[in-house]
Amino acid sequence: MSTGRAERYAAVIVEGERHVHANGSNNGTYATLCGLDGDDREQSMDEVRPGEKITCAACRAIWVEAKRYRKTDFA
Repeated sequence: MSTGRAERYAAVIVEGERHVHANGSNNGTYATLCGLDGDDREQSMDEVRPGEKITCAACRAIWVEAKRYRKTDFA
């Protein structure tokens, strides 16, 4: 059963700053939509807290650009 936000969001700390991101694809090596892996020397994952929303500007920009496409645009 899906738990919602925990599966759709990822909290990542980079150089001491914590942001909530949209999750990356399930078929890649990235934890976030904007391309962070969340697991290297400069990055670490954190728990998404109840009620949090996406705070990453890059994830938002990707979503804004991509939402103009429809499923029928893809082969």
